[in-house]
Amino acid sequence: MICNNTFRKPCCRVNTRPARVRFQAIDPDDRPICGSVYRLACANGKYLNGITDSCGYVTFCGVLPGSYELTQIAVPYGFLPDGATHNVEVLDQNCVKIDGLPMRCFQSVNQPDPSVAPPQAAPPVINAAGAATITITGEGTPGCKIELCFPEGISACTTVRRDGTWSIDVPEDCMLEENDVIKATQSCECQLASEPETIVVGP
Repeated sequence: MICNNTFRKPCCRVNTRPARVRFQAIDPDDRPICGSVYRLACANGKYLNGITDSCGYVTFCGVLPGSYELTQIAVPYGFLPDGATHNVEVLDQNCVKIDGLPMRCFQSVNQPDPSVAPPQAAPPVINAAGAATITITGEGTPGCKIELCFPEGISACTTVRRDGTWSIDVPEDCMLEENDVIKATQSCECQLASEPETIVVGP
């Protein structure tokens, strides 16, 4: 006897179309990090390596649905490695989650390495000034840049002379008055800008 069963359950189609895993590497100030190397590995030992581009993005193409582990295996000079293992779930072509978050919400953050951070420049010396002063003077490191911030956000710059002195004329659109505050910072090559040095304008 031949039995033609017309009530069979429909086939459950399994989606095997590859997906794309893409995310961005940034520093704590949201600036992209170029040159970070990541590894996307599955349980059978196979893996893909990718490196971030100039915009901080890394892309893994052709990733089949399944569970993966994402690790950072190299970082550019000046940054500390992530050190964490991130869980990646690829459900289908349009649904990828990293650490339980949608892929578009995930970012890999690297902290700066304090051992290679550039030193901070020494604050400059700024001499006292009065309301009638037309030139602000002071001392600093030869060749470094001095920036003065006058009241109302007006600023001016100069370079420290070989003898360690500097001078900046008070801008024409800035009228100094008693108790005004003037700030001076010094910037040197391969160093962070100094802490500001301030003076209060005298009578």
